[in-house]
Amino acid sequence: MKLIRKPRSIRSILFLTYSSIIVIGIAILFALFYAWSSGLLKTQAFNSISELSSTLQTQLDLEIQKLDSVSVSILYSNLITDRISAYETPGTDNLNPLSSEQSGSRYNKTDTALYDILVALVGPSYPVQQVYLHLFSGISIGVGFDNSQKKSDVANQPWYTAVERDKRTKVITLSKTGDGVLGLKNNVSVSLLRHFSDKFNAPKGIVEVRQSYSKVFSGVIRQTKENPSLEQVLIYTNEGEIVYPYEYTEQDKQIVDQILRLPPDSLIAGQPTFISNSLTSDKDLLTIKHSDLTNWNIAVMISNKNLLSPLNRFTKIAILATLILLIFLIVLSFVASKRITRPLSSLNKTIKSISLESLVTGTTAELNSGLNEWDRLNASFVKMNGRLKESFDQLLLSRTHEMQAKMTALQSQMNPHFLYNSLATISAMAYEQLNEQIIALCDNLSDMMRYISADESSLVDIQTEINYTEMYLNCMKLRYGDMLACSIVLPTSIQSIQIPKIIIQPLVENAIKYGTKTSPPWEISIRGTVADRRWLIEVTDNGPGFNDQELTRFYAQVEEMERSQVLPALKLHGMGLLNIYIRLNLQYGNQMYFQIRNLPDRGAVVTIGGPLHSK
Repeated sequence: MKLIRKPRSIRSILFLTYSSIIVIGIAILFALFYAWSSGLLKTQAFNSISELSSTLQTQLDLEIQKLDSVSVSILYSNLITDRISAYETPGTDNLNPLSSEQSGSRYNKTDTALYDILVALVGPSYPVQQVYLHLFSGISIGVGFDNSQKKSDVANQPWYTAVERDKRTKVITLSKTGDGVLGLKNNVSVSLLRHFSDKFNAPKGIVEVRQSYSKVFSGVIRQTKENPSLEQVLIYTNEGEIVYPYEYTEQDKQIVDQILRLPPDSLIAGQPTFISNSLTSDKDLLTIKHSDLTNWNIAVMISNKNLLSPLNRFTKIAILATLILLIFLIVLSFVASKRITRPLSSLNKTIKSISLESLVTGTTAELNSGLNEWDRLNASFVKMNGRLKESFDQLLLSRTHEMQAKMTALQSQMNPHFLYNSLATISAMAYEQLNEQIIALCDNLSDMMRYISADESSLVDIQTEINYTEMYLNCMKLRYGDMLACSIVLPTSIQSIQIPKIIIQPLVENAIKYGTKTSPPWEISIRGTVADRRWLIEVTDNGPGFNDQELTRFYAQVEEMERSQVLPALKLHGMGLLNIYIRLNLQYGNQMYFQIRNLPDRGAVVTIGGPLHSK
């Protein structure tokens, strides 16, 4: 089964076309702009996190550089080298190592030479927290928060192996002292250690320069607090040992292991990359800076959500602005399509409103669309309407003349019938020597002839037609006397309705003609009614009714006439009902009513009708 596609209007096609162009254009522009702006924002975010990583590296290197500077100053000081050799000479009074009872005590006044040298090298502002000289002779000399000399087994220190492995480089470690040491609780420090020798390049001990953990990593701590968008900062060695934070979690260890498994080319030149965060089930932007001074790696991570939050805010604003612009442009396209097609709608309404009245009056509306094409089309329509009116006037005039001629011809057909029947009646009455009745009949006939021959109009009101029919019935009563009974019932609501002249009397005449073929009394009934917005006139008799042959012949004549559109030839017999049918059809068209039927017991009914308000 083939589906019939419903046609679309020009307005909808224009609107959909304009809207599609606008939506596609806005979508492409938005996509290009979004790609450019998101790339710009990401680049700025990448640059920002790279700068932050560089800043953290610089701050951390500065703190370590302070420790290294102090260690180098001590390392290359000849004064300290001379004093240290005195600690290793047996029998010296002032500089002998302390006994076990004196271990851990403050310097004596005679032992302040080395202390003063160390203080001078460290500086009065104490840029470091603590300095230790761990001598291989078993003595540790401290300057800073812990100003003491004590026995120390250097070989058993956790950092000893790393320092001895490469005597020319520094070693940086983390250390945590117990409660009460250095006046701090659970103090965590960063220690920088170097191997040092005397002026003869003989190994003498290890220099340890300490700084508090919070001081060394103060820049990292401060940046973490000032940048809430930072997801995490991790500082670790190449071996994967975490330096910051000191108390790290298993999650931190997993992240460092994941970083160490990244391909080397993904971290070239410190470029940001993304890693998975199993804790947040999101991706974090990662940038890593390597410090050659400390040999540490600084990993700065920002969550993708925080990274893209400016982009997301921008996206929401851009989408909202785009939607507002899109709605405005769509409304504009709707207004434009409506503006273009409104004249067409007006012209369509004008064409639909064309009727017989508008053609007769010749009224046409001015379009005034402001669009040249539509105004020209309307002007052409106005000219066409004028020509159509002229053609219609001519056609209407010819049709009117034709209908009048047909009605006149049909009406004139009734006159010979009436005269023939009237003369036949007078002849019968003369044979019966009804002289007085003949005189009255002739008077009525003269009035009836004047009514028939009057040509003021082919239409009369129903009451006038009934009056003419009553005159005819009076003539028939003069002939048949009491054997003929007549009744007329006509409601006042239809008395003034215009109908064709001489249309009820032939029905009565036909009823008397066929009804008198049976034994009297003969009853004729005329009744007017209103049904289905029609006026109806029923003429009933109590005669034998119509036989089937007569009805078949009648309907055959009607069918032939409607097929050929030719009026039947004038005859004196058998033309009454057909004449009435034709005149009703000419006057009312498909609004007419005509019915012939036989009554169940006896008699027949002929019903005619037409609209209450005919055009």
